[in-house]
Amino acid sequence: MFQSYTAFTAKAWTSDSGGQSDPSSILRFVATLADSNHSVLLRALLDREHKLRDAETEALVQPIKLLALPQLSLLPDLSAGPNAYNLAKEKLDWVKEETALKFMEFRDKWRKRLAFIQLQPFLHRNQWFSMGEGGVVLAGKGTRKDSKMLYLQSLHDMASDGERQVSFISGHLFRMQADVAGLWHKESVSDDRSRLLPVLEEALRVGESELCKKVRLSLGDLAVETFVDRVSKWDKRYYRTEEDLFRNIAWPWVHSRYRSGFEGFMETFADLAEAICGDMIKHYEAKWDLFLRGLVPASTLSGEKIDV
Repeated sequence: MFQSYTAFTAKAWTSDSGGQSDPSSILRFVATLADSNHSVLLRALLDREHKLRDAETEALVQPIKLLALPQLSLLPDLSAGPNAYNLAKEKLDWVKEETALKFMEFRDKWRKRLAFIQLQPFLHRNQWFSMGEGGVVLAGKGTRKDSKMLYLQSLHDMASDGERQVSFISGHLFRMQADVAGLWHKESVSDDRSRLLPVLEEALRVGESELCKKVRLSLGDLAVETFVDRVSKWDKRYYRTEEDLFRNIAWPWVHSRYRSGFEGFMETFADLAEAICGDMIKHYEAKWDLFLRGLVPASTLSGEKIDV
């Protein structure tokens, strides 16, 4: 996603956290996503778990009590949800295919709509082409106001459509989460300890969704700001024909791969939008793999045995 952002905007990616990746910074960021009501419940469960661990520790050094409290032993694969895991994998695989299909259709549609034969008559009616002694020149002085008006009349609908594609994919991901979480709770939650991970996931889900929504809704503003900033003040450069001028109006995105700068803008914007969807999918794959595979007791991981 970072490479797609840079290719589109010609700027390096910056984050609100200042690029910090140490555990304490990550934990503070995750805490901002948590729902307060679920946080209270999670705190209560953790307090119970702490008391339970104290009871287990005492039992381990007193074999008689250990025999009397078998239910306090750590369970292997705590909170594992094999059926939910299979459901998540199935739905995420489908979303991957749907993302690829949607953006293939998006690119094909807008390559046609932004072609010279389609867009030129509209621009001509709005008097963007001006004839002079040297040939054809783009009308206006190239102020930010001119650049924004040109964007609104040529690329705004495309960017709005791209934002809708991201919304479509994120909607599928949010519904997938609800289905997977519901199945997970049914097959894994049996006591307070097994509720810990489900409560943590549910506490973070709303904030997580709001973060994805924020990124999606920023696409429209990013598109217009990028166009205005990069096109900036255009030179009074004359071209032999309107088609020659058309190819070079959105000059920062002119490339041999594209028929015009308009198409180049669309393609690099589509790359960014699709990359955002791809990163959301990767996030949910990693998230549900972590939650649904279950926790293994630390003593099992280390191979240690406790003799009593």
